[in-house]
Amino acid sequence: MTVTIVVDNEEALVDDVIIIEVKGLEKNQPITVRAETTEKDQVFAGSGCFTADDNGYVNLFKHASSSGTYTGVSPMGLFWSMKNAPNMPSGMRLIKNNASSALIVNLTVFSGHVTFEQTYSTTTSSLCTKEIRRWYMGNGVQKIKVKTGRIRGMLFLPPGKGPFPCVIDMFGTVGSCVEFRAALIASRGFASLALPYFIYDDLPNELSDVELEYFMEAVDWLSKHPYIDGDNLGVIGVSKGGEIALHLGYYCDKIKSVVSINGAPFFTTIPMLYKGKLIGQSIFHPEKAVNGEEGYEARNCMDCEIKNFLPIWEKDVNVLLVCGLDDRCLSDHILTNLNNCYPPDRKHLCKLLSYPGAGHLIEPPYAPLARSTEKFVRGVGGDHGVFKILWGGRTVEHAHAQEDSWKHILQHFRSTLMNTSSSSATSTGDINYVTKAASSKL
Repeated sequence: MTVTIVVDNEEALVDDVIIIEVKGLEKNQPITVRAETTEKDQVFAGSGCFTADDNGYVNLFKHASSSGTYTGVSPMGLFWSMKNAPNMPSGMRLIKNNASSALIVNLTVFSGHVTFEQTYSTTTSSLCTKEIRRWYMGNGVQKIKVKTGRIRGMLFLPPGKGPFPCVIDMFGTVGSCVEFRAALIASRGFASLALPYFIYDDLPNELSDVELEYFMEAVDWLSKHPYIDGDNLGVIGVSKGGEIALHLGYYCDKIKSVVSINGAPFFTTIPMLYKGKLIGQSIFHPEKAVNGEEGYEARNCMDCEIKNFLPIWEKDVNVLLVCGLDDRCLSDHILTNLNNCYPPDRKHLCKLLSYPGAGHLIEPPYAPLARSTEKFVRGVGGDHGVFKILWGGRTVEHAHAQEDSWKHILQHFRSTLMNTSSSSATSTGDINYVTKAASSKL
């Protein structure tokens, strides 16, 4: 009998759980399954070792991996446990540049239980292969390049006639226009604007030249867009983008809902201009940084004093804080202290999600952990240049945080932006999440 790989959905969204099966094996036959994807010449892969049942069958939804890049039962283990392939440099982060193209994944079955490294040996024989596609941008989602006034970015519109509630999506000091999460948000029923703010097109090259008015202009533009429900606008950001998200929630009354992923209630290291003045300035202590083997760790460099916090608890904006407790860039005390600033009669406006073992870069579900990356940094410890930055996170715990927080993020926006009669948006379907029994093992 021919060995084959069967996948229940070969064109799934990246936050969908898929079922991978291997059929046609011998009874109790040992095999290794590898998933591999390439983006911008960077190769990521994950593997698991399995033993066929009495019928010569392996189902990753039911059967445990005994070794590889993950162990135990986890339908998506091949994906969240991905790491750099042999001969690839350390410090890689999987970022899909063009969200309208698929993330192509090659599945390969090898004979026997072999190590991750051995799957790349020319002496290791493969039994079969299969190519699948995983998408950030679902069927019917429109992608529109934005270049109006000084606003730059990508607008994603879900299927339907609208008007749609809209989420502004921002990333951190990676710069450029990062569009994959915005595309996924649109695939779940919201309009979404991937909003770059430096190192893109004709935008500033330096963070110190970025003004809060730029983001306010984006809000005003969206509020008047014919396909956008201007009464239901939200914002999500990670790292520096999370800081900006909180400030938009405070300074802009048009923003109803905020998600800040490891973003401080002040501007870390570099304040921002607003009406010609610097706002959100905080004190950075470079002498408290640790430059270790894994990279530059700055989690203890920022003051956690509440007196420096943006008093967003004074505003009628719904806030969700996502905090990785193994974040090596930002102290987890900062978001805990921010949540504690809410008086009892305003506690309903803020929710804090804290995840042990999760790092700084909490992405949508099943993305590989980027524990550290190399990046060009201006002004770290008074120096400029390429630094290896330690973001933190432990693989299994970080994967759980990404899966769990994504459910809460979508629910947060659904409950705060889809609760008025003016919104005609509909979700394109609930995420097909792992059952509790499987999820507990990831």
